[in-house]
Amino acid sequence: MDDMRNSGRRSGAAIELYLRHNRPGTREGCRMDVRLETGGRSYTIDHITTNLMTGRNDIRGVRHSHPVFHIMYILEGNGLFTVGRTASEVGPGMLHIINPNEPHQFHFGTNGPLVNLESTFVLRDRSGEPAEINLFDMIEENRSIRIAEPLRVAPLSVPHRFRPMLAEGYRRILDLYDIPLLKSHFAVTVVDLLTRVETIFSSIVQSEGEPHTAEETVERAKRFLLSNRHRPVTLGETAQSVHVTPNYLCRLFKEHTGDSPMGYLQSARMREAGSLLAFTDLPVYTIAEKLGYEEPSYFARLFRRAYGQSPQTYRRHRLSADKPE
Repeated sequence: MDDMRNSGRRSGAAIELYLRHNRPGTREGCRMDVRLETGGRSYTIDHITTNLMTGRNDIRGVRHSHPVFHIMYILEGNGLFTVGRTASEVGPGMLHIINPNEPHQFHFGTNGPLVNLESTFVLRDRSGEPAEINLFDMIEENRSIRIAEPLRVAPLSVPHRFRPMLAEGYRRILDLYDIPLLKSHFAVTVVDLLTRVETIFSSIVQSEGEPHTAEETVERAKRFLLSNRHRPVTLGETAQSVHVTPNYLCRLFKEHTGDSPMGYLQSARMREAGSLLAFTDLPVYTIAEKLGYEEPSYFARLFRRAYGQSPQTYRRHRLSADKPE
């Protein structure tokens, strides 16, 4: 057989596609075989199914495992995905990868109907057996990067600039269901989807700096919160800034600081509020605005809870304490 290699490499991408065409005149004609080459190993791609799932509301599956990959991308709604011992809340824009034989359970639609794209496939070794390999390990080897544990164990909040590209990868697979003559191309489009996933993870690690440890993820989140303390900021955007889910970020924060992300932000704001009251003559409502609080009355309640007195009383006490004898 003639062997045509179409690697499609882009700045180091090492997921390669091999197309095998039989010689003309043979009994098998022009049948096309596709293999995925990565890390010096060769796999055939056995596409199981790819679907756009809609309307799943409060549907809980059973915990199970099998030798397939699930690439799950959430478009709308919420759910709770448990992989191994890690339970993660998922929402729009989140990508979750389940590797072969990882025990998992899906609860779709925990807060309204869930809409998601999902692709399921098997990579088979040369003997035809399902290969128990880890997609994150493949990406690391292909791109010469390291994907830290926080990015492996929780759903990835896909940066907005990559979301259309990822959705297009699923659509290319779905389009083949309408063209019977092209169903043999499923393996090609699965490799295309994998390359898009690889590109997203590689870009996040290389361009924004990889969090090598859970502690570094927490520190990056702290820096984001402190740099945005002068405006309203949400837990969701904080988690997205470090590419983890809100649920996972809260768990990391609790483990490493004893506080929640928003509790940490509130404490930082209250410390700054105390300084502004003591050393400036800014009105209370202006201080509230400078610290991201749209309602001065809400700011005052939080301040009283932190200091045991109102902002005005705190200012009077500090001013009288600082007066020279």
